Amino acid sequence: MASAKSESLANLYKSWSQAMRANSNMSLDEMRDLFSHWGDVTAEPGGVDYIEIEAGGVPAMWAIPKGGSLDRALLCSHGGDYVAGSMYTHRKMFGHIAKAVGCRALIVDYRRSPENPHPAQVNDMTTAYQWLLDKEGVKSERIAFVGDSAGGALALTA
Repeated sequence: MASAKSESLANLYKSWSQAMRANSNMSLDEMRDLFSHWGDVTAEPGGVDYIEIEAGGVPAMWAIPKGGSLDRALLCSHGGDYVAGSMYTHRKMFGHIAKAVGCRALIVDYRRSPENPHPAQVNDMTTAYQWLLDKEGVKSERIAFVGDSAGGALALTA
């Protein structure tokens, strides 16, 4: 039997499928609004602070666990097929990862398609990476790229 948490996630995905079937002409804004509720089924990671910043001109958010190392960082890219998702929809997930790893995580709010075709997303990630090196002084060997779904592919590409 699935856990209550797994069932909550399954119900969320089921509601998305039903909404998209009911509105096959859903606009991009409507779809993004639908997917903006990803984090609703995720628990807050206790002891993590969030700070919105710009990383070399790219919107981003720090997830900073209490007592975490400041000399290393996770560079995080959210999922959403490069079309949906944001630093807000995935902040709790990356906050949990940052807490488990014991260092801060920079969650990049990369530009989305179709308004910003490839390689805009890769450029945003590499800009944030360069910012971590130049402005935050994090050494390259102390930066790990982390991503969810399409963000995983983006982490590998960047």
